[in-house]
Amino acid sequence: MDSTDTQHDSLPVIHDDAQLDAYLAACAAARPEAALDGLRMTRDAWLARSDDQGEAAWAHARRLGLALVDLAQVTRDPSLDTLFPEAVRRRLRMTPLRAAHGWVAVAIDAETDDAMVSSLGFVSSRPVVALVATGQARRGRSNARADREEDGRIATQLGLVPGQRAANDAAREEALANESTMIRAMRALMASAVDQRASDVHIRPGAAGVEVLFRIDGNMVHQREVIPELAAMVVNRIKVFAGLDIAERRRPQDGRGTFRPEGRRPVDLRVSTVPTVHGESVVIRLLDTEESLRTLDEIQLTPADRAELDAQISRPHGLFLATGPTGSGKSTTLYAALQALRTQPINILTVEDPVEYTLAGIRQMEVCEEIGVTFASALRSFLRHDPDVIMVGEIRDRETARMAVESALTGHLVLSTLHTNTAASTLTRLLELGVEAYLLRAALTGVIAQRLVRLTCEHCRVPEDPAPPVRAALGVGPDERFSIGRGCPRCHGTGVFRRRAVYELMPVTPALRALIAPGVEADRLHAAALAGGMVPITAAALQLAREGHISLTEAYRVRAD
Repeated sequence: MDSTDTQHDSLPVIHDDAQLDAYLAACAAARPEAALDGLRMTRDAWLARSDDQGEAAWAHARRLGLALVDLAQVTRDPSLDTLFPEAVRRRLRMTPLRAAHGWVAVAIDAETDDAMVSSLGFVSSRPVVALVATGQARRGRSNARADREEDGRIATQLGLVPGQRAANDAAREEALANESTMIRAMRALMASAVDQRASDVHIRPGAAGVEVLFRIDGNMVHQREVIPELAAMVVNRIKVFAGLDIAERRRPQDGRGTFRPEGRRPVDLRVSTVPTVHGESVVIRLLDTEESLRTLDEIQLTPADRAELDAQISRPHGLFLATGPTGSGKSTTLYAALQALRTQPINILTVEDPVEYTLAGIRQMEVCEEIGVTFASALRSFLRHDPDVIMVGEIRDRETARMAVESALTGHLVLSTLHTNTAASTLTRLLELGVEAYLLRAALTGVIAQRLVRLTCEHCRVPEDPAPPVRAALGVGPDERFSIGRGCPRCHGTGVFRRRAVYELMPVTPALRALIAPGVEADRLHAAALAGGMVPITAAALQLAREGHISLTEAYRVRAD
């Protein structure tokens, strides 16, 4: 079937409890199609109200000849879990929904294959009818009660006593952390994080237990609670995976590992633990190359800024910096530049802390301060390896700043990042770090400052009513109209779906270079950059709000005044 036919294709979709009950009654009467006749929906309509995995669910339902189910409005009966043991539900990738008229409706996802569907009728005492949902929605139907019951079963299998925390026995704790039950539970958690495009998983301890949250599009989204009996086991399983010392709970630890979901690309994980008064807090950073690595075409620069960036990275030498707060996408921008540069017959070296993504054709090195490998020492060594381009993960101190400038002056293109709020303040920051003004004037060629903005969810967009101070701060008239996300299942109730960067790209022009001197004010440099044609971050964000991509409140949040 070609793409045109697919666009106009339709499948039955069950939207609520009444339709599901009617469908089960029709199944009991051996007339299931009668209940589905008026429920057909086009593919585009389904994708418009579904989540990221809507396409896969549609294709799977069509291939198997099954109806789809929109779980956002369907009430699940958790008592049905007794009909299907937890191991069976996990193996068959199914979630029981409703029992009526002698039949049981279950939700499956795109990873429930034909053989699994065929076996559904053998694992229940009642006839079973399968409906296809997205994997993300199916897993999200569990509730707090079901989570506690599942945790209780895991604790019992591990021999833990309800109401008591595990004894502080390192050998036994490590053995429990390696139990297949714990391994499966943590794999399911990480698979859910990958499916939901989470950038981080937070395991946050409290007085009553452990809360699990995902950071999705910059927002912290609650996932579930873990009972106190399992709290230490969850942390220990993560520490074993990351190669950390499970007996050490008094100091922070950092580790890493690779998670390989079934049938999918591997995801690199960075693990950090910190002791708190209620136990160890864990943050897992997910480095998903397919989700996060971008090309220059994909970072959505304006045509003028793209032309200037191309000119910057085509220079044979000079220092080009990406700046902004932590988590603003600076590394993504530099990796995009490196991907463009590696197509050329040149020698590229990087030193990072840590290496986030490995790129073919580029030699990458990690900082290891314990053995004296710092950004500055690596730079000194790199100069003896005949590089054309050097990427330094971050300029943190005077020594690294001076080495980066000197490398740029000796015939190398140097790319790096710096933590400053605006492009102009980057120059004053380098002067404060001790870089001589005359060296900075000769070496620095350009700065790109950036922020990440959260895009308004297209599926729950409603008119926005910004507060008067927000309009006033951005110079927006009372008659201008904007939109904001109300919150829906697709965006996890946040009203935003995915992010993009907004930039201000400041080339160091002769007029700007003449102003670089000790004690120069950032405001003066900023004014000169504006006179040279730079579009500031605040104006770029406001333009996105006027185009409907983000809310005015979001533009106000990322302003850089």
